[in-house]
Formats: sequence, C-alpha cells, structure tokens
Amino acid sequence: MINYFDWQGTRDALTRWVEAVRSECEKNNVRFMGLYGPSQVKFNWCFIHEVDDQEHYHRTWRGLTMPTEVTHQVIHYLWPDRSFARELPRYPPAHFFDVR
Repeated sequence: MINYFDWQGTRDALTRWVEAVRSECEKNNVRFMGLYGPSQVKFNWCFIHEVDDQEHYHRTWRGLTMPTEVTHQVIHYLWPDRSFARELPRYPPAHFFDVR
C-alpha cells in the first residue's frame, strides 16, 4: 500500500508523525516499509506498507489522529495477482517476428 501525502509542517513534527505511524503499524501487524519522497507524483511524501489484509491497515489508521500538517492524502491499494500458476509467457513471443 502506498499512502501519498502533502506535509505543511516542520521536519521535527514530521519525524514525530513517522514514529507514531511506525508504532501503530507494529501494534497492528502492518509492515512499515518506510517514508519516501516520491519523484513521479505531486506529493511531498509517501509511506509504504505491506499488509496481509485491508482490515489490519484500516485498524492502524483508526488508531492514529491525523495531524493538521497533513493537508491531503491519496492511498493506493496494490494487491498481488496470485492467479498465475506458472511463469508468465515471454513477450513478444518468439514467433512474433517470424515473417515467411
């Protein structure tokens, strides 16, 4: 999961927020992967989390009080597709360039 957010506060306040998020993640069995500065989207920061189910993530955020320095956020849920029983085929297929 990626939680993009804009921060309008001090670095010290951001550090306290990161530690609060990390602590709450530990309580709820959510793997906190860290704070990152995204380069391809228009947000100041993002948290990356790994979760086994969405409920653990929601429980984590219900346990936190959102600081006023977070002006807005967008959360992207990324779920693995486990429907592939074997390795994906190579693309383009070998016969793709065969011209007869």
